[in-house]
Amino acid sequence: MGIRYSTQRNLLPGMVQQAKALHGKAVEVGVLDGEHAWLAGIHEYGCTITAKNGKYLTIPCNPQAAKASARSFPDLFVLTLDDGSRWLVRNQGKDRLEFMYQLVQSVQIPERSFLRAGFDACHEAVMQQVERALKNVLTAGNAEDVLRMCGKQLASQIKAYARDLKNPPKEKITIAASGGGKTNPLFQTGAMINGITYRIRSVAE
Repeated sequence: MGIRYSTQRNLLPGMVQQAKALHGKAVEVGVLDGEHAWLAGIHEYGCTITAKNGKYLTIPCNPQAAKASARSFPDLFVLTLDDGSRWLVRNQGKDRLEFMYQLVQSVQIPERSFLRAGFDACHEAVMQQVERALKNVLTAGNAEDVLRMCGKQLASQIKAYARDLKNPPKEKITIAASGGGKTNPLFQTGAMINGITYRIRSVAE
């Protein structure tokens, strides 16, 4: 007794075509463009910032100072404390001083990896989602749909990782300059974290 079968629809050629369309394509995730890309690199790897146009950097220590340069306040003068630290301050009357900036020759920004560490924390779960979706994409979709899904999911998960980052903590002087707001070391306005995105690009053979 034989077995008869018939192929009603051969999906294999289309699957092969969609798979070929993925060849040579890559998904790049990060803070990819604009001024925030530069800032992301500083946080991701850490760096030392030194004074170039003068002897000292002026580090804001209250919200008014954070919104303007030291030159915007003509009444500032230098105060050196017993511990040797130097500050730009101004008189507030009745023997009261307002501290505006600390003067330092350099600032060490610690490494706060949020792109690499965020990817390490989420990529396995994202790839499991992509693998589950791959079958449907190959049989009834656009090959680049799976790349877009991968990029969107990675970007979303890395954003969440960055928002939850706590260490190394934000410096006390930075918290004071922001008015005692968010203590997340990567968060000031949120623009850098919101700048995490993805793009699909071709890679060299």
